[in-house]
Amino acid sequence: MKMLPQNLALFFRAGRGLRPARRAESPLRRRPRESGNPTPMGSRFRGNDTTFSGAQRGISPRSLILLLVLFVMAAPASGTTLVRMSLDQLAEASTEIIRAHVVSQQTVWNPQHTRIYTYTTLALDQTYKGDPPSFPVLQQPGGTLGRTRVFVAGTVQFHARTGYLLFLERSSADPSKFLLVGMVQGAYRIYRDEKTQEEKLILPLGSLTRGVPASGPGSVLAGPAVPVPQFQRDISASLSSPLSIPRGTAIPVAIKSAQLAGLGRMNVRGRTTSDLFPNSGLVIPAGSAISGTAERIGDSWMISWREVSIRGKQVLLSARNTEPAAGALQGLNVVVNVR
Repeated sequence: MKMLPQNLALFFRAGRGLRPARRAESPLRRRPRESGNPTPMGSRFRGNDTTFSGAQRGISPRSLILLLVLFVMAAPASGTTLVRMSLDQLAEASTEIIRAHVVSQQTVWNPQHTRIYTYTTLALDQTYKGDPPSFPVLQQPGGTLGRTRVFVAGTVQFHARTGYLLFLERSSADPSKFLLVGMVQGAYRIYRDEKTQEEKLILPLGSLTRGVPASGPGSVLAGPAVPVPQFQRDISASLSSPLSIPRGTAIPVAIKSAQLAGLGRMNVRGRTTSDLFPNSGLVIPAGSAISGTAERIGDSWMISWREVSIRGKQVLLSARNTEPAAGALQGLNVVVNVR
């Protein structure tokens, strides 16, 4: 999922409102700060810090704000969308959906020493979608190294030995690492209610919709927390729901290959170039594969697109493009309009 940077003010609002509200954490007892024992990754678990220490080193508040904007704008786009997503969209955009608990955390510079990343190692407890490893590693931008603290709005502060239900996608830069789908929207902290002894999870934004009925809003999960079994049933329902791309959806596509399939015909394959949210129940992540056939008609190629793959689900579509036959199809950027 890619970042949509057109509204930078959202990052600053998110810094206050996107992290799990403290009142929602009231059922949880805070654990004492860990000390002494190193984690398996070689560093103590600290979690992401939500403050800057630059002012202590003589950097003005204005420079700190500029630093935040530049860091966010320079961070890799994958996994950092701040678009409000439904449960269906989170489920569709994920390559893996898991329940896991935190093992360790490490914050490091990148090899160029230009960005800070925090890596959280998880122990897998349950898989709802995909084929994750036993100890997936989650990457987030920002963190604390010595006196350098970088906060990126929308990131999650994980707690040691705590359980989470997570919506993940593999990093395109390093498939061995995972990113949160929708940033904070992809992490649901699990706790046990002291009164009922029921397992519940915290909704990061206070509510979550699912389903796209013919009219009116979809069903809504609301409140600071919901029972884990209920959420699991809703995930299963979202994963089993059929997908349909609405008529009129415009899909930007980069054609990656065009191979001859007979006289005057070619098989055409491409990748979507941006995240699309056609309605509240559907998301087409950037990089989704799309395929069709091209037929030579006079001096043009008539491309008929027939399906797009959304995280492994094949979704049929009907769309056409006409492109000049003078040049190669491979390498073209086109807009596919669904009919």
